[in-house]
Amino acid sequence: MIKKFFIAAVIAPCIFLVLFSEGFSQSNGEVRIVDAEGTSVIKNDNIERARNNAIRDALQKAVEYVVLTLIPQNTAAEKSQVIRDGIYAKYEDYIHDYRIVSERQDHPHYKVGIKSTLSVGDIKDNLRALGLLTAAMNGGPFVKAVITVQGIENYADYAKIRELLMTRIRGVRHYHPQRMEHGTARLMLTIQGGNIRSLTDELMKTGQFSLNTIREDQDYIAVTFLKQR
Repeated sequence: MIKKFFIAAVIAPCIFLVLFSEGFSQSNGEVRIVDAEGTSVIKNDNIERARNNAIRDALQKAVEYVVLTLIPQNTAAEKSQVIRDGIYAKYEDYIHDYRIVSERQDHPHYKVGIKSTLSVGDIKDNLRALGLLTAAMNGGPFVKAVITVQGIENYADYAKIRELLMTRIRGVRHYHPQRMEHGTARLMLTIQGGNIRSLTDELMKTGQFSLNTIREDQDYIAVTFLKQR
């Protein structure tokens, strides 16, 4: 039993790594990459069941995260049961693909970290069907912008840039990598309730980018990533 579990634990992340790479590059819909950690209690020494439950918990949390970026917190609280039944209970419908990036036993829990690609468009459609998503509630219209980032020396730099975009840059709802080469990444961003100028201002506030080019008529900017020493 232990041997079978070990083989499954090693092979499964590899399979989902392939799915992640292929599925993301082929998707034309609005998607978002979300990192999440799931936890499950180990009962009767059943590691495999706890692991599967932890994966399920992580995927559900990823969907919850996206929902809470689309509707106000007070709406989510007031309509929690409606959202739970209409969205969270169907979490698998929104998962494009995922891969496991970490897992460990932390007795009495089993914890799994995942990187998932979610269909934001499908979540929006269902929120609208439930009457929970309107232009006013969702913070205004969306704008597409292209950003070229130079000065990337390794994957850690790219991961930091991705984190900055999704957690510290107001209005960024989604990013899609278009091209990466020679220390440069070209990304397509979806901005909510803003424009290329407001995006540039937000980037400069972080102190980790310098502006090279801005073309407001083309919704395009080029910046250099400034690594903090």
